[in-house]
Amino acid sequence: MTYDENAQGLLSIEGLKQDLLRTAYDNEGTIFDRLDPRVLLCWYGAFLVIPWLFYDMRILGGLLAFVSALAVLSRVSKYLIGLLAFGVVSNVVLYAFVTVLMGGSFVTSALALLPYTTKLTIISVASIAVFSGMSPKNISRAFMSIGVPRQFTFAISYGYRMLPVLIEEYHDLVNVHRLRSKAPENPGRFRWRYYLYLIRLSVRAFYPMIFNVAKRSQVTVQALETRGFSRSLADDESRELQLGGLGVKRFDVLFLGGSALIVAGIVFPFL
Repeated sequence: MTYDENAQGLLSIEGLKQDLLRTAYDNEGTIFDRLDPRVLLCWYGAFLVIPWLFYDMRILGGLLAFVSALAVLSRVSKYLIGLLAFGVVSNVVLYAFVTVLMGGSFVTSALALLPYTTKLTIISVASIAVFSGMSPKNISRAFMSIGVPRQFTFAISYGYRMLPVLIEEYHDLVNVHRLRSKAPENPGRFRWRYYLYLIRLSVRAFYPMIFNVAKRSQVTVQALETRGFSRSLADDESRELQLGGLGVKRFDVLFLGGSALIVAGIVFPFL
């Protein structure tokens, strides 16, 4: 397979669907999925605070490298990482450009924004790694363990499972509209007519997908109500059954201790 074929596969809808399916279903056995979800929430809460305590770029760079390594181990979606990188770079460039319009220096403003942007990037990478590395079941149990209503935890799990299905259905609808329409014979300079044609197809396929989602949700609700879902939400025994498998194990303690040692090794040499 050539480089062009690899690049085309990465940027295709089929590649996006496969990557989302791996994100939703192929996270069992990752380092974060092996942890107790309550321990993982505590670790995540710590990394929401730690980056804001420092301004030294060497410390922030070390923290970013640490969470990035964990993101690689948790098999984070390359599309999510690409979207995050694009957002970070575009924000820095946009703010620096606005500074230039107001009479400032592009390089100086970009360097001034670098610590703040790095902190946000650390938190974003940690968030992606945690919630992509855990299975939907563990995500719902983690929120349930801290008292979040079960309706909300079920919505997270259901949405996580339905996302790849919706992507596939949207792709099928776009293909149906392409079969029923005709692409422009003259694509124009830089193929702008063809891209405009694809945008129109995408918009036209969006509304039938929303209608299909509403029908799927109605069928799901009816099936759950038939099995007594609403009653189980207020049942303490059902909640205990859901959380019965949770427990702090040796691996959880080693992970927390190792993370603390790594953070200390990053921070203390530069204090």
